[in-house]
Amino acid sequence: MVPVPNRVKSQKKQNKSIIEGASKIEQFVTFWGVRGTIPIPNENMLKYGGNTSCVEVLAIASEKNNSIILDAGTGIIQCAENALLRGDRIFHLFLTHMHYDHIIGLTKFIPFFRQDCEIHIYGQAKFGNSLKEILQKFFSAPFFPIEFFQLPALKNIFFHELNSLKIIQIENIKIEIQSLNHPQEALAYKIWSPDGKSNIVYATDHEHGTHKDVELEKFIRGCDLFIYDSTYSDSNYKNYIGWGHSTAKAGATIAKNGEVKYYAIFHHEPESSDEYLETKILQEAQSVFKNSFLAAEYQTINISELNALLTDK
Repeated sequence: MVPVPNRVKSQKKQNKSIIEGASKIEQFVTFWGVRGTIPIPNENMLKYGGNTSCVEVLAIASEKNNSIILDAGTGIIQCAENALLRGDRIFHLFLTHMHYDHIIGLTKFIPFFRQDCEIHIYGQAKFGNSLKEILQKFFSAPFFPIEFFQLPALKNIFFHELNSLKIIQIENIKIEIQSLNHPQEALAYKIWSPDGKSNIVYATDHEHGTHKDVELEKFIRGCDLFIYDSTYSDSNYKNYIGWGHSTAKAGATIAKNGEVKYYAIFHHEPESSDEYLETKILQEAQSVFKNSFLAAEYQTINISELNALLTDK
């Protein structure tokens, strides 16, 4: 295995060529934001990126394309711009939870500020508040100058609460749901390709060390790509026990036990430089599970070509 290549320089051009070249059902993943906690503009973190969590899963077929967006960290800003240029006007956004680094990008989510877009938001009602009420509070004084009711897309925003659900169908895309060990809880999602031949698990913001690990191992069993919260190294995790995050080595153990094909190290700590990620985090993961790699901002992966993309020839 080798570290992932440098960030894609022309994502819009790449996505266009992907769609034009698709002759069968293909499942693609694009990492639009891979950092945790807060966005980081830092010259020592340019290779893997500083935007917070946002991953897009795109299913491409000759007759129809389907996009699922996972989380709305600052990475969703570029994600939405790219999708609009691609011609998308319907958006399906799945939120793992409501901590700021996973929703802060909504303040610059362009479809909210247009009248020609239809936006479906999926997540949990919590603490006596509906999903809609939670986001209404986020878009309110004194936190933001625009109130939720002032959004141009207001009439075209639809909320879908996932409490107690284990599976949901979005057109021809099946999505399975699993709870994670995180303060106030977070959700993991398994997104299947339309033909049911491949699947991706997005499981960020999970702290290892409870019975939830066994549940997660069952949930991810045999998946093609496991994207997991790998915030800490083994040595610095002891300073953050109870914060709701995990380590690369714990993620690799879960990946190995779950017999996944590939493990994407995700939710990089804000303090982790490119060098630290490669020499410490990646090495710890690969010591347990060889098919581990560092998720990099703007990288697009064709799930059917994972082995060719990420393995030394």
